[in-house]
Amino acid sequence: MTVRIAQIGVGRWGMNLLRNIRKTSGAELFAVCDADVAKVKTLGDEFNARPYSDLDALLGDSEVDAVVIATPSGQHFAHVMAALRAGKHVFVEKPMADSAADALQMVSLAEEKCLTLMIGHTFLYNNVVSRIKDIIDSGDLGDIYYVYSQRLNLGQFRSDSDVLWTLAPHDVSILNYWMGSTPVSVSARGLTFAGRDPDHAEVCFANASYSGGRAANIHMSWLAPQKIRQMVVVGSRKMLLYDDTAPGHYIQIYDKGAELDYTRPTVDAFDFSLRIRSGDIVMPHIALKEPLGVEMQHFVDCIKTGRTPRTDGRHGLEVTRVLEEMSKSMRRGGAEISLQ
Repeated sequence: MTVRIAQIGVGRWGMNLLRNIRKTSGAELFAVCDADVAKVKTLGDEFNARPYSDLDALLGDSEVDAVVIATPSGQHFAHVMAALRAGKHVFVEKPMADSAADALQMVSLAEEKCLTLMIGHTFLYNNVVSRIKDIIDSGDLGDIYYVYSQRLNLGQFRSDSDVLWTLAPHDVSILNYWMGSTPVSVSARGLTFAGRDPDHAEVCFANASYSGGRAANIHMSWLAPQKIRQMVVVGSRKMLLYDDTAPGHYIQIYDKGAELDYTRPTVDAFDFSLRIRSGDIVMPHIALKEPLGVEMQHFVDCIKTGRTPRTDGRHGLEVTRVLEEMSKSMRRGGAEISLQ
């Protein structure tokens, strides 16, 4: 069985998806659809795919089995719902929707029609991120205290979305995966400097509290002197640095920590000292597999087998819910909001 895929939206990121669809085993890039008629015709000729500039006409094509949606996020809800109603399996880029209510409608319709709905949280198909999950679950780091993330750059300003909705889907999906749960509460503070809309955050500091006292902090910015893509996991035994911009040593594990010193007598429970421990640094060698290729192959395999995708609609719903509450917190000046 060959899964015939149509891609809706062929912008900058869409071109990366097109390239990977073509390389996916068991799939055929069958059609492309975009409002740019000239671009669609050119791509149709280049990839030997049917060109469409009208979405309804594409979804009415009975030979299309599945669609990949890479349109602006504000259009995701309408496009996904139309595709599901037309009986197509759907892969949609992150964020899947602008609200948890819309995301829930998408999930419910996909389940009602027994169709695959998969969300493009690409980092969960990154073998480095998966390796870190294995390290955390092995207990090598000890009990997880907190995680902090920096996703910074200068530029990439967008008019259709703020920095939270653009960048945080990556971090929230990774954190939920590593923690094995969703946050119990969140807060966020957004800042605007270069633009004119104070509600369109260019810098954001977000916090998430997980069960067991575990915490996470996410720093996102379009106003920073360097491109930084780092996450640090601090455990009771060891600490781990994940640097997405450092090929060859994506992971660094530090045998460092602070421990209570029980060697000297104490007067009461408040009389204690901490001993700092500093040992070796280990850098496991990991050859990165292209996450988009792994992700697209997973989508096709799930369609064929009926298996639930790793980033299915319900995973996307939880991420959207967290983003929505963080956004609400920003409007409330950084107030903590419970998700329980």
